[in-house]
Amino acid sequence: MRIDGFRVERAPEWRGQRVFVRHKVRGKAYELRLSEESAGTQKLMGLAAYLMTALERGGTVVVDELDAKLHPKLLRYVILLFKDPEVNKSGAQLIFSSQDVSTMRNDVFRRDEIWFAARGEGEASQLWSLADIHEANGNLVSKNAAFDKQYLSGRYGADPYLTRIEEWD
Repeated sequence: MRIDGFRVERAPEWRGQRVFVRHKVRGKAYELRLSEESAGTQKLMGLAAYLMTALERGGTVVVDELDAKLHPKLLRYVILLFKDPEVNKSGAQLIFSSQDVSTMRNDVFRRDEIWFAARGEGEASQLWSLADIHEANGNLVSKNAAFDKQYLSGRYGADPYLTRIEEWD
């Protein structure tokens, strides 16, 4: 089942609007209310106007946990829209946080486009760029490195502080 479009219904007796998402299944069209769609479809539809406006006019879109509820391939697609000069002719920027490392790859991002955040002393957040991290030999992280794998192995920091549930107060 794929999304084929959407329709917005407005009426004076409603205080809002109803959004319907069109699908095609075996050549036949169906509609579902947006509220009946998956959380990922709802999130993408909620962001679509902001993303498209930024891509058309320029500007910056900031999203906390862009990856939440989105399939990793859809997340990558959205990111690559902003990196494609044919689509992003106005120089729009997408700034987002993510827990998904599937896009933390050198074929998606340059080192200077990846930033890490971690709580430091006094619970204040500290930020640093992958472009500033040095390997054990003193060299900067290679632009061809497997950023996702190196991050998961703990080489870049910003690891979550984990305790056992039994130790929670």
